[in-house]
Amino acid sequence: MNRQVPESNNIESIAIIGNGKVANHMRHYFAAVGQPFTHWFRANNTSSQEKPQSRLSRYKLKLQNLFKPSSSLESVVSNSQTVLLLIPDDQIEPFILKNPILKNKKLVHFSGSLNSQYAIGCHPLMTFGEQLYSFDKYLKTPFVVDEGVDFNSIFPLFENPVHEINTKDKALYHAYCVMAGNFSQMLWRNIQQGLEQINLPAELMSAYLQQNTENFINDSEQSMTGPMIRGDVSTIEKHQEALLGHPLQKIYQSFYELNKQEDASVKRNQL
Repeated sequence: MNRQVPESNNIESIAIIGNGKVANHMRHYFAAVGQPFTHWFRANNTSSQEKPQSRLSRYKLKLQNLFKPSSSLESVVSNSQTVLLLIPDDQIEPFILKNPILKNKKLVHFSGSLNSQYAIGCHPLMTFGEQLYSFDKYLKTPFVVDEGVDFNSIFPLFENPVHEINTKDKALYHAYCVMAGNFSQMLWRNIQQGLEQINLPAELMSAYLQQNTENFINDSEQSMTGPMIRGDVSTIEKHQEALLGHPLQKIYQSFYELNKQEDASVKRNQL
């Protein structure tokens, strides 16, 4: 059921604190949906740095200076009831406690694991890189919010999928996120390096990885193929022998054991 989106000219401004990748993406998304916002971040101290000599370096410095905050934190948040804290997890609560101007504000953070008595958790389940995304990608990004949070009252112009989580489950949830995203990329990077060592191009598996990802998203129950699914023990033993002394040897064995546990569980359920 579609909810009614209020007119943007009746929407209160949100103050964004921080200047990292997430803040950059959120400013872009806010602008796309018409969400008014102000922005504050700690400027780097450049007074002790040498002045750039080349024309390109001077131009880059000029651009950087354009995006430095020109106002105090107090002036930036004064007209906003909601303050979005897009700073590192371990800095969120110290920042709140050091700035009493935030005391009566509705404080929101985007950390997937932090439980705070001072700020509401609304975690966008997406990886945010250097490049900005299409509007559709932002719109489809799910938010996992602390149980009982009224997401629509915080971000009235967002129409993203929203799911609630019990705060006691957040650490486990975020561990799943890290394993799904970071661990897979670490594995892929090691495999790229391995391919190069046997005189194959690092990008060789790009199409293979993309298709595996699409297959999993489309049908996670039937997407896997290969010797573990077929029960091809002979091939698996050859893999294990080839990986002796390799950094990925224990990882291969761990996944093999995990697959055997899953197979055993399926067979028990079929009895």
